[in-house]
Amino acid sequence: MDEQAVEALIHTHVQRYPEADILDVYKLLHQATFGPGHAITNQRAARDWLERESATLRPHPGDPLVENIHPEGHMVRVHLRPSLEARGDLRKLLDGFLRSSRDVQGDLSQMAAWWAIFQRLTAEGGPLAGRFDARRAALIGRTRAAENWPASHHSPPYDHAYQPAYRVLTAPIAQDIFAAQRFAFSPA
Repeated sequence: MDEQAVEALIHTHVQRYPEADILDVYKLLHQATFGPGHAITNQRAARDWLERESATLRPHPGDPLVENIHPEGHMVRVHLRPSLEARGDLRKLLDGFLRSSRDVQGDLSQMAAWWAIFQRLTAEGGPLAGRFDARRAALIGRTRAAENWPASHHSPPYDHAYQPAYRVLTAPIAQDIFAAQRFAFSPA
């Protein structure tokens, strides 16, 4: 994996979301590594969650329809608000979400390597040293590594600022869904 691509992904994410915390970078790298599998306990629960969330969304301008979350473009977030505004089919999105969860296995060593890149960015003299606390990044890394890199929620500041509502899909599956609905696939 090209370290520069991982660094570019992190920088893009931090610039796009100024309220992002270390936990939000962790979630980004976790989703890029492991996809959406952690979010699915069963198909019915995934469908109910999507329907409930879609029914209660409040307007929040600025969400891209699709957002790249992988250094090589293999994984994306499909944001619900613009998807619903474009009259996207929730059943197709759910199907893609479920298929993506089956297709992505993830790799603990990849997550560890990507987190190490983030930690280097936060170290003294690194480009994100003033933005994130390096000791906290190292502590989170050690703790999560000991737990085999579990899934995590967004930070409260991120939730408050951006009210995230999306589903993680592999890029090829998202492209198929977009093509079937005649949407342009152009990840932000």
